[in-house]
Amino acid sequence: MSLFKTPLLVMLLMLLGLTACGGDDPSASAVVAAADTRRSLPAGELIGSVNAAGAHQWLGIPFAQPPLGALRWRAPQAMPPWPGVREATERGKPCLQPVGFNTDTAGVIENVLGDEDCLTLDIYAPPKNTETANEGAALPVMVWIHGGGNSMGDASPYDGSQLALSQNIIFVAIQYRLGPLGWFYHQDLHPKDANSNDRSGNYGTLDTIAALQWVQQNISGFGGNPDNVTVFGESAGGVNVFALLASAQANGLFHRAIAQSGIANSVSINGATTVEKNASHTMADKLLKKHNLNTVAELRSLKGYELVSAYMATPEDMMLEMPTVIADGTVLPGAPLLEALQSGKYNQVPVMLGTNHDEFKLFMAQDPARVSRYFGFWMKQNDPQSYDRDAYYGSVQWRIAGAEAPARAIATPRYVYRFDWDNLGSPLWMDLPAIFGAAHAFEIPFVLGGVSLGPLTELVNNSGDEEGRLALSEAMMNYWGNFAHHGDPNKGKPVATRWLPWQQENERFMVFDDAQSGGIRMSEDTVTLAELMAELAADERFETPEARCGFFEELSGWSMAVRPYKSAVGC
Repeated sequence: MSLFKTPLLVMLLMLLGLTACGGDDPSASAVVAAADTRRSLPAGELIGSVNAAGAHQWLGIPFAQPPLGALRWRAPQAMPPWPGVREATERGKPCLQPVGFNTDTAGVIENVLGDEDCLTLDIYAPPKNTETANEGAALPVMVWIHGGGNSMGDASPYDGSQLALSQNIIFVAIQYRLGPLGWFYHQDLHPKDANSNDRSGNYGTLDTIAALQWVQQNISGFGGNPDNVTVFGESAGGVNVFALLASAQANGLFHRAIAQSGIANSVSINGATTVEKNASHTMADKLLKKHNLNTVAELRSLKGYELVSAYMATPEDMMLEMPTVIADGTVLPGAPLLEALQSGKYNQVPVMLGTNHDEFKLFMAQDPARVSRYFGFWMKQNDPQSYDRDAYYGSVQWRIAGAEAPARAIATPRYVYRFDWDNLGSPLWMDLPAIFGAAHAFEIPFVLGGVSLGPLTELVNNSGDEEGRLALSEAMMNYWGNFAHHGDPNKGKPVATRWLPWQQENERFMVFDDAQSGGIRMSEDTVTLAELMAELAADERFETPEARCGFFEELSGWSMAVRPYKSAVGC
């Protein structure tokens, strides 16, 4: 489904979920190369800058050859060392995607922005001079994978300065190919001598693996420990963390994993090529016809924006509906990701995983049938009972698919959480706690440091409990930092509440909330998907069977896991 079409919602998302650096944006000042940031790496000589937070930063570092021309729809290729000293003071271009909420329309063609030459990463680190950068104890490395449905987003909004400084870690934010340039499986796309990675269709997944390989080879030059790497990401980034857990090709490249609001799911080759919406065979036929081409291989001759725009139902689309994370049997297991985890055939590292209490509300809030808006502002739910009912089922099924089911599947140490903070206040009579609650992506500024929402800080966070919000953020940063250092969120910096691991015989998770709403605490309020679907089948708040089945179809569009329960729900 097409999401994020409301400009004010997009602005709120950007400010709440993406400007996560606390106070003024450290990257906003003029960027000037700083001598102390010069580093000598296997990749080449590099110089970065010092940002307003006091962190050292290196921006737009290429980790693979540009996937252009003959390298489109191929596994990323290693780069030779660059000559001379590279200035890493400008962010890399985003990968091709719908223009969406971006206000900078330079270079936009057919409502598509970005570049195919986009395989870059940004690094933030505590300050050390050139001589002492790799002296002493090497620091843990946290590699962030951005969200956006695997069809939008980039590394630039995720300033890791606060997390790097407060937790004494190296923060790396990576980019990867998106949409049909990142995931496209077609047996006629490649020559006969193409290797299995080139044929896999999982180019975005392979990009994340290539970025981790670059980190292994170069991060010690920044003071990072290549033997202590944590991969973490939110939403699609969380999905990609699960993919890395399941990929044999990522073995040894990371040593802890954190999935925030991800879902442990992959699509079969049959689904990717013919069954799911905008499957690759369907889209290939559409593109061949539109551009008068004869063979699938000739799709390489098209401009990148022509490929992306073909997936856009309207010019305002921000996410593309299409299959990603393909169970190809080479990069990823041929079985679904959850089955791969259950089989034990995954990279067995400590895992943290969780979701937000009201994940579904972010998307429901855009539906004019559900929420009344005036001049772009959300004023009230049209039917509070059905709104809360649908949000409950949507959010709990997300929690099951993204946290509880994977936790039941794996045997390595795992720590499960739920983010409950919803102290948004009611500015201009908008009941934001009821409309959004602890919605999708709202945990990001708490994890990355501070909870500044830019110009909307006073508008949105008028609860008066700034101290409580900052305390919750500090606590969450400490748990995440401890996990990166030790593989256990309780070791390292002191924590007020011990985070007990999830166990097969004792299912439990941490709740993150501010003190006035119950604080940070453990819960055993777990549920299985079968139990949730039985509850849905018996829920008398649906006035008719048709209403229940209509909502079930909506859930099915979000999660493949609920589809087998259609008859059990009475549909």
